[in-house]
Amino acid sequence: MNLQLVQAVIATFREADPRSHIRRLSGFRYRSWVGIYGWLDASGLALYFLARVRELGVEAAIPVRVLQRLEENATDNKKKTASMLREFMMLNNDFKNAGMLYANLKGFTLTPDSCADIALRCQLDLDFLMSSKDALRCESILAERGYSLVSTGAGSKEFKADSEQLPSVRDLYKTKPQRSVEVHFVDCDGPDSFLSENELSRLQLKIWKGSELSVLSDLDKFLGHARHLFKHLKSEWTRTSWLLEYANFIRFHQENHELWFEVRKHLIQDPKTKVAVGAVTLFAERSFGLFSLPETLKWSVRELPAPVRLWVERYGNNVLVAKYPGTKLYLLLLRAMSHDEAETLQEIRNKVFPIHRPPKVTVANQKISFTLQLNQLWNQFSFFFFRLKFHIRQGVSYRIEAARWKQCSASLEM
Repeated sequence: MNLQLVQAVIATFREADPRSHIRRLSGFRYRSWVGIYGWLDASGLALYFLARVRELGVEAAIPVRVLQRLEENATDNKKKTASMLREFMMLNNDFKNAGMLYANLKGFTLTPDSCADIALRCQLDLDFLMSSKDALRCESILAERGYSLVSTGAGSKEFKADSEQLPSVRDLYKTKPQRSVEVHFVDCDGPDSFLSENELSRLQLKIWKGSELSVLSDLDKFLGHARHLFKHLKSEWTRTSWLLEYANFIRFHQENHELWFEVRKHLIQDPKTKVAVGAVTLFAERSFGLFSLPETLKWSVRELPAPVRLWVERYGNNVLVAKYPGTKLYLLLLRAMSHDEAETLQEIRNKVFPIHRPPKVTVANQKISFTLQLNQLWNQFSFFFFRLKFHIRQGVSYRIEAARWKQCSASLEM
């Protein structure tokens, strides 16, 4: 993968001068573009990049075959988005008719402040927020629509339908039978739950295609976006498009002084979220050129613990350009935030090379054909070795970088 080309793509979102982008992008041959297709798709930037190229008027700097691929993807994704929207509206009606208190999260609620055109997002699932008291009713409604519970986390459940067969990466933008829903539950005691009952008490209505939808308030959308991003920074994989959407939200609400006043009040009361907001804001500022931050966000960046700031400055770009499934550099962020070095090092040792099996990538179903069962087995087998290769390669890289990190972080204490 040509990292210079990846950086040139990211720069189009940061700089507004078309001439500099024409000079930069036109220097890369078709083969280099083919080499970053995987990154463009996995990062979520492919269609955003196409829209940005059109906005800047620099199409001539891109090989014709690359533009054709991106335009085909955009056409396919528009159809897929329309299909997902129908499913989205159907589930909203089911939850409303059941008298449930719930909110839509992420996805279609990100327009227009985080995403000007929802068809530019490569969306994979639907997300909802509701009280844990409605967990059984939610599961029942989804079961009637063909969904099965496939995983349970701290404060969330994931449901899938028609997932006996793993969808092909080649069909990432195409409409497919597989459907996925993730439900986040509040008033639960899970240590990783980043939501509370307050979100449900501050809901607002949004008109979408003539229907009223329950969505989070602007305050909770912003805080939820920051927490979601920071949660992923503390894990292997962070989609670059999430960071772009965070930056877009800040630009959209730049002059919304009431919002930033409410954000500051919340951050004063919630130090953990203040670190999350400061870290992802610094990350977005460096990556996508947020040159005029609201004072509240400048304050959150200034208040960042020095080790966390150092990690963002030193490794943020590595995360930005990483190929899926990411890196293990997040383990250094865990060390930067640690209050118990011995306990953190033990946790890291368990994560450098985990001994548990990887999760299942398809849903078991005894009614499927023998050929499809063999296909499931092969997919799981392939995924196992894909993860094994990742752990070996990134485990070695982490060991090398950990020594450098120790020296850098030691200089902060001098």
